[in-house]
Amino acid sequence: MKKALAIAGLLLLTITPKESFADHLEPKQSEIRPGGGLIHTNLKGVNIGNTDLNNAKLNNSNLSFAELSGADLMGADLMGADLNNANMINTNLSNANLMGADLYNANLNNANLSFANLNNTNLGFANLSYANLSNAELSGAELSGVIATNLRGCPSTLPSGWVCENSSLIQR
Repeated sequence: MKKALAIAGLLLLTITPKESFADHLEPKQSEIRPGGGLIHTNLKGVNIGNTDLNNAKLNNSNLSFAELSGADLMGADLMGADLNNANMINTNLSNANLMGADLYNANLNNANLSFANLNNTNLGFANLSYANLSNAELSGAELSGVIATNLRGCPSTLPSGWVCENSSLIQR
């Protein structure tokens, strides 16, 4: 019986994705790269500004209070990521998947969010001034207290009661 349990345990370890063990691990510098697999990684408060992370897999990662200014996250998967209070000035998030992410109080000033998926994202009190939201999807997004003026393009979808008018997001 012990042998059967040991084999079952080993089998489980071999089929469990390694990313599910990474919740509390610090990433290696070699993992912070374009296309890198940082799923579930704790990157709270890390400074990765001006880093090329296009197409990186960062879903469900903790990036709260992170410095991401000038980073290239084009096409990155940030679904369900915690980005509250992150500094993302001039960050390229075009074509990124941010569905269900928490961007509460994040600074996205002058960020490129064109064609980004922001459905069901928390953007409460986020700063989106001068951001490019061209063709971004914001259905179901939380926009309470958002600062979104001087936009460089309007999203293709917005939550009910919101409009993009005069280069600003306005609640009606």
